[in-house]
Amino acid sequence: MTAEIKKVETATDPWSDLDRALEQTRAQFFHAFGVEPFAAFVAPADAPASPSYLRAPKIDVTDTGTAYRVVADVPGIPKEQLEIRVRGTSVEIRGEHAQESEEKKTDYVHRERTYAGFYRTLEMPEPVVATEAKAKVENGVLELELPKVTPTPASDEVKVAVA
Repeated sequence: MTAEIKKVETATDPWSDLDRALEQTRAQFFHAFGVEPFAAFVAPADAPASPSYLRAPKIDVTDTGTAYRVVADVPGIPKEQLEIRVRGTSVEIRGEHAQESEEKKTDYVHRERTYAGFYRTLEMPEPVVATEAKAKVENGVLELELPKVTPTPASDEVKVAVA
């Protein structure tokens, strides 16, 4: 009698749904107090190292006038395992990396498995042109360029005389 083994599809990261719910709740909380939308997703400098902050990459968002530039630390995540989705003002960045190794000797078998994954959602202050978004990864750093629907002029620095 031969037993049949069925493959069962499971979620790759059991914390993804929880992280997503926490980020949405955090965004609503900060929005209620008038904080910049994408600032709600950055851990405060004095925050304890909680698991959600450890899994989420550190992100910088810059307004260049014509676009938003997002820079995220994604060390160890191959570009093929990064997924970026843009819709309106929402930007979703997801990545994962799994590695498995096995060593067999005559009297033992040694196996190692590692997994790293994250999920981040950012809300931009203005809509962006999703079809013109560009992303690249180099040396573990993701750079994402999100052109604005309505560009604003870059603010020029003005020196103000003190009376």
